[in-house]
Amino acid sequence: MRLVWLGGLVLLFAFVASLVSKQRGGRLLEEDWARAANVLPDVELGDLQRTTLAYTTRIFGVLPEPFRQKLAAKTWAAVEVMIFRSLLLWHLTPALLMSFVVGSLEGSWARASQKSLIKMHSPMRFSSALTTLGLIPVLTLLWVAAPAVLSAARLVIVLGTIAIFGTRNLIVHAPTQF
Repeated sequence: MRLVWLGGLVLLFAFVASLVSKQRGGRLLEEDWARAANVLPDVELGDLQRTTLAYTTRIFGVLPEPFRQKLAAKTWAAVEVMIFRSLLLWHLTPALLMSFVVGSLEGSWARASQKSLIKMHSPMRFSSALTTLGLIPVLTLLWVAAPAVLSAARLVIVLGTIAIFGTRNLIVHAPTQF
């Protein structure tokens, strides 16, 4: 599990460095706005736009003046992309939480209906389920900082599928005493 987090942290730094060095933040932000318009209503999108600008201004306002002048020109768009994606992820959290609920309900049903068939839990499958659930925050952080375009709908589908199967397997293969 520690290797997964370490690998995710290394990739996160690499993605942030790529966002800053290649100056692709402006194009990514425009594409993210266009794709988010398919998921969120116009009122929510307008609020996100104002909030993103306010948070970005606040982050650069905290920095001392010499750093602000040097960093703002290069990193403004990259920071704006990461803030927008973080706020968009915050709005999509209820959909992801429903995936955990569905996975736990399905896992409880599968465990109850197969109780007589399962004589011993599988530690390997239980560990695999824990690792799968541990990948969800890593993937969300990578999406926030990745210099690639992935729509919010696809993100919810991927993370929701991982959450459903991971939660189900965690419940079905949890250690028990008979």
